[in-house]
Amino acid sequence: MTRSSTLDTGVCDGDHNDYDGYGESIRKRVFRELDKNPRLTPSDLRSILGLHGGVSLQVLANYKTQWLHNHRIERGSKCSIHAWRGWCHVPLSLRGRALDVGWLRSRARNRWFLWRDRLGRLEWFETGRGNVYVRRPASVGRAYQLICNGLSFTGLITDMKVLEKVLSTVRFKGAHYAFPVGQRLPKLTIDSFQKSNGVIIKVGDVSHPDSLEVIAVYPDWAERNERLFDRLTDVLKRLFEPSVLEVKKDVEYVI
Repeated sequence: MTRSSTLDTGVCDGDHNDYDGYGESIRKRVFRELDKNPRLTPSDLRSILGLHGGVSLQVLANYKTQWLHNHRIERGSKCSIHAWRGWCHVPLSLRGRALDVGWLRSRARNRWFLWRDRLGRLEWFETGRGNVYVRRPASVGRAYQLICNGLSFTGLITDMKVLEKVLSTVRFKGAHYAFPVGQRLPKLTIDSFQKSNGVIIKVGDVSHPDSLEVIAVYPDWAERNERLFDRLTDVLKRLFEPSVLEVKKDVEYVI
């Protein structure tokens, strides 16, 4: 088949799914139609573009998938988490060996230990609390990985059940989200919900002039209430467990 006949029929052995008879990319035409109407199906696209011969529905479905994941059309559907921080409970019995496996002692009066690597850092206090700081791009999964790096891979925790118990105590404390919108925004800061809900909204900031920024922080008063509730629950359990056992013994004795 000669080159001229290839252009006339619009079919080429190597790339007949990429170009039409006029040399225009079918992928580009599909993208242009999806920009107009994102709800078009592969059948609709084949009918609108007149591609009944030589182009399968699977090819058009693949092009639509590429369009959905194209960064040019994203309008805040995905955001980048610049920083994530939280806390967890770490057994105090492990602190004696922490300095021998890479942890550092701080100069602070409360004598917390520090673990730091490429994912972020951990701060381990004498109360058993561990503060978790994850660098961008941050996620909860990277927070789990950071804890595993500092506790499991160093040999402090060798029992998977103990490690799972530590990971189950991970709690959210704060994060910084950035939603790009594709154009520069006027500068504005909304902090009306900072004390009540721990949320600050920024637009047009110098660091992200084309993004909507959301700074979310779990309020300290909510964390204190949560700890108080946990302590109250433990006290109530201890108070009522003996009475329950005594009732069971009395019932067994009567029977």
